[in-house]
Amino acid sequence: MVRGLLVAVVALTLGCRAHSGVTEAGTQASAGGPEVAEKPLTLVADAELVRVQDRARYIVASEQGAIRATDLLLERADLDRTRMNWFFTVPRGNAWYAVFGRFSPEDTFVPAYAYRAPIEFSGEMEDFPVASLPEGMEAVARAVSTACERVFQVHGRKQLNPVVVEEDDGITVYVLQGFDDSNLYLLGGDFRFRFSKDGRQKLQELPLHQGLIPVSVAPDGDGERPAFSAHAHVLFPGPLETELALVMLYPVLGGLFVGTSDQDCIYALSSDGTIRAVRLSREEILRELRPDGTFAPPEALVPAKDDEADVVL
Repeated sequence: MVRGLLVAVVALTLGCRAHSGVTEAGTQASAGGPEVAEKPLTLVADAELVRVQDRARYIVASEQGAIRATDLLLERADLDRTRMNWFFTVPRGNAWYAVFGRFSPEDTFVPAYAYRAPIEFSGEMEDFPVASLPEGMEAVARAVSTACERVFQVHGRKQLNPVVVEEDDGITVYVLQGFDDSNLYLLGGDFRFRFSKDGRQKLQELPLHQGLIPVSVAPDGDGERPAFSAHAHVLFPGPLETELALVMLYPVLGGLFVGTSDQDCIYALSSDGTIRAVRLSREEILRELRPDGTFAPPEALVPAKDDEADVVL
């Protein structure tokens, strides 16, 4: 319920850095009530919410492929861990490729194991011969190794999950924190890097959160898991793609509520990819980006009078 968000605000204490443009949005007084002058809220632009949702879906697909490929790798009878210290998953053409390998003393990337899945189903990985891999994997491996080494320097954790986005003008690498405790998830500790097309020049380094945020989903004494988690952005105007991707990858987290510097506005992220902007003082949904990438019309956001206390996020 929207009313439950008021309780969540107490937990909004950890800040992050900003990354997107905004547009002005205000609200009017409730129908039938006196007009009340309210401070206009600054909402993230619709185009930015769509970008966050699209990129989150990409991150989810990449991670699902990496998880399946890693499971297959660990089942190998011929597994030789000395032949690899980096891995990445990347789409090429009509397929996803997961590659494990290492750099040689001559600074050349040598793939040791590879897997491939259909572009529509990244989790359906199968063993693939490294000799048949598409060209350009060395540039990706170089960018991934530089990015992961940097994040290890900052947070000191070796359990890192890179997500690669190849673009016309370069390579983007997200580095997410990995974890293997089913009751404790890690939000934060994530970075976004930009590299030149050959992976040799780092063009941008952007920490997406200021620190690591443990998110416990351990059952309480009654066996109930938390329905949501919450944290606040001090400098961010809205949600991040890595935050939405985490909720989509692990539905057990329930929802994630992201506060902003405007204490009366919060973004509710759901495991189906929905993003909702909520005004806390009036328990009112201001904007809703649906799972299909479309926005709900304004009239759909106004609950019937008898249902005002039952708006579900």
